[in-house]
Amino acid sequence: MTVRPIDVDTLNLSGLAKGVLASITDIDDYNYLARGLSTLPIPLQGRMARKYIDRYNGKKAGSKYKANDWMRRTIKRLKPRFGVLFRIAQSMPFPWHILSSVEKTKDHARLVATEAMQMMIDLADSNTELSYRELLIETHIALKAFAKPLGVRVPFSNTKYSKLPDVLLQSTLLKLKCDKWWARKLKLVRRQYLELLEISTGQVGKDLFYNPRTKKNSRKGISPYSSKLAQQEYIQSEKSGLEFLKLMELEGSDGTVIDLVEAVKSGMANPKNRRNELMLRIRETEELADEMGYVGVFLTLTAPSRYHANSQKWAGTTPKDTQAYLNRTWSRARSKLNRRGLDYFGVRVAEPHADGTPHWHMMLFMPKNKMQEIIAILRWYFIQENKHELYERRADRPRQFKLYKQKRKEWGLKKKLGKKAKEPSKFYKTFNPRFEAVLIDKSKGSAASYIAKYISKNIDGYMLLDHQDAETEEGFAEFDEKGKVKKNNINPVRAWASVWGIRQFQFLGSPSVTVYRELRRLRNECDDQNIEPIRYAANEGHWKDYVKLQGGMSVGKDANFKPLYEYTEFGNDYGEVVQRIKGVIHAASDSSIVTRLVEWTRQLKGTAEKNARSDSTPVGVADYSWTSGNNCTPCTTGHSDELVLDMQGCSENEIRDIKNDLLAGKRIMRNGFIYLIRGGQLLILNKKAQVNSLKQDYIKHVAHSLAQKEAEQQRYEAQESAIADWDVLNEDQIDQIKRTGHVVAGRRVYYIVGNKLNSFKRIELNDMERVTTPAAQDVHWQKAREIVDLAFTYAQLEERTIPSNTIYGHNRKLGKGLDLIGDLELAQLAVEGQASAISDNDWWGIGMMA
Repeated sequence: MTVRPIDVDTLNLSGLAKGVLASITDIDDYNYLARGLSTLPIPLQGRMARKYIDRYNGKKAGSKYKANDWMRRTIKRLKPRFGVLFRIAQSMPFPWHILSSVEKTKDHARLVATEAMQMMIDLADSNTELSYRELLIETHIALKAFAKPLGVRVPFSNTKYSKLPDVLLQSTLLKLKCDKWWARKLKLVRRQYLELLEISTGQVGKDLFYNPRTKKNSRKGISPYSSKLAQQEYIQSEKSGLEFLKLMELEGSDGTVIDLVEAVKSGMANPKNRRNELMLRIRETEELADEMGYVGVFLTLTAPSRYHANSQKWAGTTPKDTQAYLNRTWSRARSKLNRRGLDYFGVRVAEPHADGTPHWHMMLFMPKNKMQEIIAILRWYFIQENKHELYERRADRPRQFKLYKQKRKEWGLKKKLGKKAKEPSKFYKTFNPRFEAVLIDKSKGSAASYIAKYISKNIDGYMLLDHQDAETEEGFAEFDEKGKVKKNNINPVRAWASVWGIRQFQFLGSPSVTVYRELRRLRNECDDQNIEPIRYAANEGHWKDYVKLQGGMSVGKDANFKPLYEYTEFGNDYGEVVQRIKGVIHAASDSSIVTRLVEWTRQLKGTAEKNARSDSTPVGVADYSWTSGNNCTPCTTGHSDELVLDMQGCSENEIRDIKNDLLAGKRIMRNGFIYLIRGGQLLILNKKAQVNSLKQDYIKHVAHSLAQKEAEQQRYEAQESAIADWDVLNEDQIDQIKRTGHVVAGRRVYYIVGNKLNSFKRIELNDMERVTTPAAQDVHWQKAREIVDLAFTYAQLEERTIPSNTIYGHNRKLGKGLDLIGDLELAQLAVEGQASAISDNDWWGIGMMA
C-alpha cells in the first residue's frame, strides 16, 4: 500500500509550520510531524517545528530518529496541559512576528503610542459637552481598556477617581502618548510572555529525561530557574549595558571626573558590595537579637500546587502571580501579628524552584515566649488556600516517610564522600510542602550561616562552587573539560529575577538602609552633635549601633533619622514632581545634613578633557600635570606648579596657601586669572572667559525660569473667572446652562453665579504637554539674554564680577525692614518695563555726571 502525504490544508496549521513541513522529503516523517503539530496551539507550532527541524537536520548519526523521539516525548509531556497552553496562546499580547523580535517590539511601541494619542483626540472631539475633569476621567477609562489586552497596566488603574487630582491624570495621559514609555512596557511584556511560553513547554525545570543506557537523568536543553532564552537575553543586556557605561563619564560640579563604570562598581549595583552589606546587616541583626533575648526561627513558605509549573494542577500562572500571592498572604499575616502586638524582625529571601516558581525563606527573630503563637498565626494563613491538598497528603504519610528515609541515606552518602549537600527536610509532615519552621540551633551554626547560602546563591554564588544545589542536585557552577569554571557561566537566578521583576531580599522591621548609605557618604566628622554619633556608626560599618541610634528594631515611621528629599515640580517629561534624596534629617530637632554635595553630569568620555583644553591657557604640555608627587621639571627652577604660579607673581608662601586651597577644591582668582584643579589637571582660566561662562549659565537659568513661569501662568489662567456677555451664547446653549448650570462654547466654560454669566478658559488635551512640560522657546532665550546682559552691566558699574542677590530686610547695613534689590531682579523689571534701565545713582558710574 502506497503511503501518501497528508493534505496540510485539512489541518489547522500555521504558515510557518507548513513551511517547515515542505522541507521534509520523507513521507513518514512528514506525516508524523504534521499530525503532531496539528495538536498544538498555532502560536507554538512554528516554535516546535523549528526545534524539530534543527534536530532533524543534525550532522550526527540517527538525528532523524532523535528528532521524532523528541517530538513524541514533548507532545506526551505537554498533552495534559493543552488547555492551559491554548489559554496562554490566546492571551498573546501582540502578533508573534512582532513578539519574537526586540526591534519590531520597539517599532510596535511607536504605533501603539500613536493609536493612544488618536484615541485622546477622538474622545476630546466627541465629548465637547463634558467638563475638563470628566473628559480626563473618560479618557483614562478608555485607555485602561486599550492597554489591558497588551498586558500593560495604566498608572492609577486601581485608584478611585475621587482621590485622583487632575495633575496626576494629565501626567498619565502624557505617558500614554509617549513611545518611549510604551517601549519600556512592551519590552517587559515581551520578555515575560516568552518566558511563560518556555515554562509552559517544559524548557524550565530540572532533570526530566531518564537515559536507560547511563541509568541517569539528563537535562536536554532544559535549564533550571530560567530558560536558556532568558539567560541569553540577560547576558546580552548586561553586555550592552557595560558597553554603554564604558563610553560614559561623570563630571562633578567640583570639577572631578570619573569613569561611569567605576562609579557603578563602587555602589550597590556591584554584586560583591551588595552581598557584603547584606551579610553585615544579618550578622549584626542577629547580635542585636541575642542582646534582646530573642530566638531565631528559619521559615520556608511555598505556594499551593496550582502555582507550580511542574504540577498537573498548574493553572498557567506566572512567577509574578505567585510572588503576588505570597505578598498578599504575608500582608494578611503581618496585619494579624500587629493587631496581636507581637514583635518580630528579620530578613526575607525570595528564590525560585527549579520550574521558576518563587518561594520564600525567612529568618525571623522573636521573643521566646511568643514563638509558638507567631508560628501558629503564620502557618494558619499560609495553608488556607487549597487546604484539602494537605489533608490528602496525610493519607499518604507512610510512603512519604519511607521516601524521606531514603533521601536521608542518600544525603549521608554524599556527606561521607565530601559533597556539601543540604540535609533533607521532613517533608513527610502534613504542612511541610507549604510551611516549615525550624528553630535555630546555635550548636549547628548562627542564623547568618543558615541564610548565607541563599543570599550567595541569589547574587553571585560566592563560595558555593563546591556546594550542591538542593533544587537540581547539581553543583552551582558549570565546569569545562579541564575542570575550570566556565567564563560565561551565568547565574540563572539573576536572569529569573530580572525577567519577572521580583525583589529578592527584604529586611523586616529594620530601620531605613537609605539613611545608613547616605551617612556613609560623609567621611569627615560633622559639627552637628545630633547627627555625628550615627554618622560615625554608619561610616565604621557598625549596623547594630546604627539601629540603636535610630530607635531600635520595628521603629517604623518613628525613626530618629529620616531621608531628606528635594522635590522638583515638572521634573520630567510627564510633568511629574520628581523626588531626589539630598541628605539626612534628625526628626526631633529638624537639624539636617546634606550628603549629596556634588552634582554629577553624565556625558561621553573625553568631554571634560576637551572642555578643559578649550578653557585653559597654554602653559606647556609638561606643566599641565599636577600631583603631590610630581617632580616634572622642564626648567631648572623646581616644580612645574611653582614655576607656573611664580610666573604670575606669587611668593613661596602664597604658592603654598594657594596650592592647599586648590587641592581642597577651591577656585583661586588672582592677577586676572582663575586657577582650579579639574580631573587631576591644573587649569588657568582667563577672567573674561570665566565671566562669559558664568553668563551662559545665568542665561540658561533665566530662560528656563521664564518658561516655567509662563507655563504656571497658563495653568492658573484656566482657573481664573471672568464676567461674560450673554450674547456670546446661542439659544440652545442658554437653555443648557439653565438646565445644567454650565456649558462649553469654543475654548471657554460658562457658568452662572447669581444672575451673572462667568467663564474660564478650558485647557485642551493637546495643550497639556505645553502646560505641564515647559521648554524654553526662542522668545525666552532672547529675553534671558537681555536680562543677563543688563544685570552684568549693573554689576560692572558697581565693580563686581557677578550680579548681586536681593538682600531683604533685617540687614544691619540697610536698616530694619529695608530691602536692596539684586542686579538680576532689577534687570528683569527693567526689561519688562516696570523699572528704568539706569537708576539715578548709576549716572555717576558711566561718567555722565561731574
